[in-house]
Amino acid sequence: MDINIIIGGKAGAGIKEAGHLLCNVFNNLGYYTFCYVDYQSLIRGGHNFVNLRVSDKPVECTYKKADVIIATDGRSIKEHIKDSKENTVWVINEKEEKEGAIKVPFKAIAPGFFKSSAILGVVLKLFGIPLEEGLSQIHSLPMREENEKIYREAYGKTVQKFKIERKGSKSGEVFTGSEGVALGAVDGGLNVYVAYPMTPASPVLHYLARKKKEFGIKVVQPENEIGAINIAVGVAFGGKRSMVGTSGGGFALMTETLSLIGMSETPVVIYEAQRAAPSTGVPTYTQQSDLLFCLFAGHGDFPRIVLAPGNAEEAYKLARDAMNLSWKFQVPVIILSDKHLAESYFTSNIKREKVVEEPKLWNGVGEYKRYEITEDGVSPLAFPGTKGIVVKGTSYEHDERGITVEEAEAVKKMQDKRMRKWKTVEEFVNKREDNLVVSGEEESDKAIITWGSNKGVVEEVAKELGYKVIRPVFLEPFPRERLEKALEGVKNTVVIECSASGQFEKLLNMHGIRVDKRLRKYDGRPFFKDELLEMLRRI
Repeated sequence: MDINIIIGGKAGAGIKEAGHLLCNVFNNLGYYTFCYVDYQSLIRGGHNFVNLRVSDKPVECTYKKADVIIATDGRSIKEHIKDSKENTVWVINEKEEKEGAIKVPFKAIAPGFFKSSAILGVVLKLFGIPLEEGLSQIHSLPMREENEKIYREAYGKTVQKFKIERKGSKSGEVFTGSEGVALGAVDGGLNVYVAYPMTPASPVLHYLARKKKEFGIKVVQPENEIGAINIAVGVAFGGKRSMVGTSGGGFALMTETLSLIGMSETPVVIYEAQRAAPSTGVPTYTQQSDLLFCLFAGHGDFPRIVLAPGNAEEAYKLARDAMNLSWKFQVPVIILSDKHLAESYFTSNIKREKVVEEPKLWNGVGEYKRYEITEDGVSPLAFPGTKGIVVKGTSYEHDERGITVEEAEAVKKMQDKRMRKWKTVEEFVNKREDNLVVSGEEESDKAIITWGSNKGVVEEVAKELGYKVIRPVFLEPFPRERLEKALEGVKNTVVIECSASGQFEKLLNMHGIRVDKRLRKYDGRPFFKDELLEMLRRI
């Protein structure tokens, strides 16, 4: 089974919540789901929709064309005519007109904020799923009695068109990429999360704030992004693990402090969720156009690590890794996501495990030197309040004790130390087998090279068209040798990305890798499966 459902309506009408509830129900029935969320930067009105795919096999993308379209208002009919097929089943509000459509009194049944309950009832009845299967989801909502009344009424006023049987036991849990990042950071030892709200990074802030007591962490929303990253630096200087969250515009404000982190060798994790840019751009839509910015932001030379997860499960693992890598090497680590990954719903099997690795700590013997010259470039850590020592952190070039220097030899000595650390990080990352993922038809002589949230759609299309898929997960340090190895025997290459200027292709070129063809999408929307199949067949 493989069904694509579009559900549309006004902002504030519970459209996103309906998608989430349906994912839970289908997962409980043993099916796999993926739900793409599309919404305007509006609190009320406008047009929002979710694109939900239900399958008996794991899926991480949707089709653009839908098998079922649920239009809770007139505008949704007009907006999604282009997304229908000849045999698409339409369900519309009873006061609207569409030839052959099933009519449901959405507005009469569910005034105001209750449309998610009505939509759940309509979809379950449409697919012949027993009413009882949705009750646990209804009971998880506030105003339980009102929601259950609406759910039952909507179920009763809809006709059945399909029959979906229970497939088996629960297929997994529903997670967004944002929830994966949040949980991974917590299980990597996060103590303090600091962020100023900015779509699409805000869901991590909201999730952690809601669960801060359960997780035993502090969550801080300061006056702006500059305040956020400087608080995070202070937290880490004091010996606690910190992470900040933002999008491109907020990260732009943080770049001076990013260089401070580089000079002071302070371990801080930065979660950067990309949106359509430049400037304010299109706040609630996706893009992959902050890649080169994150790789090269900040003035001066200093090591960093940049990670790019492809789904919710990878977001969890890499966020947990980020916390440990930042403290292991005392460098900034950037988790580079985007709106598509951050806010889409995945069926995942995240197996949570607390992994907090101890960093290199001062042994308490002799004089403490915060920036002690070492063979690997990593100095032992100690924290303010440790008896009998002075712990310095500085933005100025310095000696081993943290005292300002300007002499040529002293400046070069500390620059060399940081470059040795860069080499240490590079050697460590290059030994990891997970720095790059090869999937699809691994013996094929044609390959797609891609990154980040393109993972799901590219892997699925590649299997159908016989492509090998090569996807770097560490973008800095870049796994050039493993990528070159993966390309052995490949005669034709295609790079796929969501950037108008081809930033990922430019990164490949920097490392001596040239591709034959390229597919770029940069309208704020992700690649859809049917769309990408057609694009690849054309080239």
